[in-house]
Amino acid sequence: MQIHSAFRQALPYFPAPLRQALSRIPAESADKIQEIRLRIGRNLHITMQGTESALTKDGALTAEPAEGIAVTRQIIDTMFQNLSAHSLHSVLGTVRQGFITIAGGSRAGLCGTAVMQQTSIETVRAVSGINLRIAAERVGCAETLIARLGGREQLAGLLIAGAPASGKTTILRDIARILGSRYRVSLLDERGELAAVTNGQPQFSVGVQTDVFDGYPKAQAIEIAVRVMSPQYIICDEIGGGDETAAMLQSLRTGTVFIASAHAGSVEELSRRPQIKALLQAGVFRNIVLLHQGLRCGEIAAVVPVRQGEA
Repeated sequence: MQIHSAFRQALPYFPAPLRQALSRIPAESADKIQEIRLRIGRNLHITMQGTESALTKDGALTAEPAEGIAVTRQIIDTMFQNLSAHSLHSVLGTVRQGFITIAGGSRAGLCGTAVMQQTSIETVRAVSGINLRIAAERVGCAETLIARLGGREQLAGLLIAGAPASGKTTILRDIARILGSRYRVSLLDERGELAAVTNGQPQFSVGVQTDVFDGYPKAQAIEIAVRVMSPQYIICDEIGGGDETAAMLQSLRTGTVFIASAHAGSVEELSRRPQIKALLQAGVFRNIVLLHQGLRCGEIAAVVPVRQGEA
């Protein structure tokens, strides 16, 4: 398996003091970083294989938070300006949803004070926390799953479930690469993390026959993909909304095959979510793959067959 981390691509977005410290982290450690968290008044934290560490000015990772770099209001404001390319208007659509996706596919989660327009979030002001989730391409990481299922054809109707940062997006991306070498695939990349499209071209390897719907709301992307691209597979992440569930159920009549992911730590959690339960009962998915987290991030915990109507 080949690992390509977007850590180096993310460095220019950090203010100079943080960028200098981060650039001193040895490559073998930097490539394992999953998240970098900034919170005002507290120290910068790095998540690596499920372990939390603070970062010193010398680029050392330490278990002692007091030795880490303190995050100030100026650092947060500068980071936010860099993430938005000094144009809040250009990223307002995703800021309302709590994130900004940057070059290379990494995603910065945001928290702060919401500015409301009636019942909708208009924008976020006074950003107080930023969690940069580092994208990583692990070419070949889905091979173990394919072998366990008994071949790539058995990927049809697959739901990958796991906690945040358990490797769901990474595995979906590699599945797109593998299937897209032989079949027509529509990859629905609403948040820009799966393909990291720049100027119309994916920055990750997603397969030569893969068409990427970048930034489309999933429900609309499903309808358009089925209508105009005649995909043999549709791949998307983080399903569970009402609109996209309706679109997936409607597309069953066309013979569309889905591979998707959802946040959940068990089959029981999935079954307690009404939209996911409806998809399972309708036979959209044949198998559920549960992933480990922490030190075993990206590894398969279990493969659970789905019996139509019994979810």
